[in-house]
Amino acid sequence: MKILISFLMLGSLLSAEIKLPQNFKTDFNQTITNEKGKVISYEGKVLFINANLGLFKWSYTAPTQKEVCTDGITVTIVDHDLEQVSYYRIEKGINLQEILKVATEISPQAYTATYKEVEYLIVLDKEEQLKEISYVDNLDNKVKIVFTNMKYASSISENVLECNAPQDYDIIKG
Repeated sequence: MKILISFLMLGSLLSAEIKLPQNFKTDFNQTITNEKGKVISYEGKVLFINANLGLFKWSYTAPTQKEVCTDGITVTIVDHDLEQVSYYRIEKGINLQEILKVATEISPQAYTATYKEVEYLIVLDKEEQLKEISYVDNLDNKVKIVFTNMKYASSISENVLECNAPQDYDIIKG
């Protein structure tokens, strides 16, 4: 859960060094590898609206179905397999805007940054669109998120970034 919440704090995706959009839609594949080499893979879609809000919606499609929505302060997780909705206040997480401020170019499409004692690798594709983010989390798991079919969108409606759950789901507040 900490890994997921950490990544959700991507916040604002703007920087003078790395040109990222106000809004985007993309597919993703996230792999988490523990110290013993066990790999867990997730896939789905991401929607993002910056507009000084930093709104994300992750729609996981495999191996489980869930939606994760955040405004950078709170996170809502709708787990359809467990039929529950969880609400959390984010205390620690990745602030990509701050990471990008300290990012150093290591090649035309790769940047490295150290922020809060964590080293990040940010990779852009040939069109300078976000392609990959890798880091080692505070549990020594290697996290790699690869974005495909990236579409920098001029506008995305805020209401599509809301997590909606059936009223009969259990509610957990943390």
